[in-house]
Amino acid sequence: MKIGLLDHMGYGNLGDAATQEALIANIKVRLPDAEIIGFSLNPDDTRIRHNIVSYSITHWHPGLNKPEQTGTGRSNRKFELKPMLKKIPIFSAIVIRVLYLIREVRHLRRSFIILKSLDSLIIAGGGQLSELWRGPWSHPYNVFKFSLLTKLAKKKLLFLNVGAGPLKSILGRAFIRYSINVADYVSFRDVQSQTLVHQLGVKRETHVLPDSAYSLEIPGYRSEITQEMSRPLVGLNPIGFCDPRIWPKQDVSAYLRYIDNLAEFSRWILSHNYRLRVYSAEGSVDIYALKDLKERLLNSLSTMDVEQIFIPASNSVEDLVGEMSRFDVVVTSKFHGVVMSHLLGKPVIALSYHNKIDDLMRAVGHSEYCANIESFEVEDLKKRFISLVEDAAELKGLFRNAVHSNAAMLKGQFDELFVSENPLPHRPAIDTEKHEGVGDLRISAALVSLHTRHDQ
Repeated sequence: MKIGLLDHMGYGNLGDAATQEALIANIKVRLPDAEIIGFSLNPDDTRIRHNIVSYSITHWHPGLNKPEQTGTGRSNRKFELKPMLKKIPIFSAIVIRVLYLIREVRHLRRSFIILKSLDSLIIAGGGQLSELWRGPWSHPYNVFKFSLLTKLAKKKLLFLNVGAGPLKSILGRAFIRYSINVADYVSFRDVQSQTLVHQLGVKRETHVLPDSAYSLEIPGYRSEITQEMSRPLVGLNPIGFCDPRIWPKQDVSAYLRYIDNLAEFSRWILSHNYRLRVYSAEGSVDIYALKDLKERLLNSLSTMDVEQIFIPASNSVEDLVGEMSRFDVVVTSKFHGVVMSHLLGKPVIALSYHNKIDDLMRAVGHSEYCANIESFEVEDLKKRFISLVEDAAELKGLFRNAVHSNAAMLKGQFDELFVSENPLPHRPAIDTEKHEGVGDLRISAALVSLHTRHDQ
């Protein structure tokens, strides 16, 4: 059996990596002979990280035009053309759009051939049904085109514990509505995502299950702590919220306020007999926030102290869990930072930038320790922290029960989907001429043509 896994992963987001590790492990336990094929934004990273063959979701990805992958003559000709095209702006724009269309059609053809070799495609991971990053022509379009190609190939299509939103554009909503309607199985990781998609006009049956990362076998990752410390250790996980250099919503004042508040809170933590470690589960997006926070702390702390506080960004899920297992308390703005805290039994405060984090904290029962990232005050954060430490024992018990319950629900779901004696029923292939007005691959090519006028 050959199973494809599609996720917009590949740039170091260890939450995405944790979700896929959990899913791959659960498939392998139930279908030991299954061959798993990845589809990601960076197939080289996915291949190395998960030890699976991987292909690109888009017609471009990092490393595609490396010298060893393209002939020297071809590469030289490409660079010779660029200065010439720049001299004729109108002609250059036309050529770029034509080349984009040709590359996308070629990518559609290659992807279709690969999908025909599979038994099923699983679209899994958190924010797959979202246009937060780069609008409808990013995640929604990619999900749509692979959904369409999978059904044209007459293969099973599963959406597994995905998150949805924001979806504000007409086009993004249309892409997601079509994709969900043609799938053989759909489950969301929260009720809010399910509600949002049904509000798009989706009438089919869907399910709600916990995020797949709750099925991770965390005991296998735990690091041995060789020395007990009398001063508790706080793990702080900044993100690039509203940073114009990296974040989709650009607001300099909101970003600076966030970093200044974290700096003030960090100094307070250090003055109250706590140790502090600033860590990252996604260095590519957090890089500037880490640097700016570090610069602020250097104004009041010695260089040696600051260097001990900031640890290198984790490179793998194993590294991340190893680091987090040393913390006594966690303060994070990451959805999977909260999930990992639950799995490790660590009291956690969430500085939330998205309702998916609010929903998660509410579902597990500790929403009083969830603060809005844009409006939180340092004094309020201090009070929440003091209360969190006082409630630590109760919270650890709460997390144990939640993790046990979530893992049991996921086990039942994976048994239903992946135990060979109980295969998922295959819905008949759709009539693409009648469904949602979508025809064959020529329609995809037309969409690509429209894409070139919006996204390049």
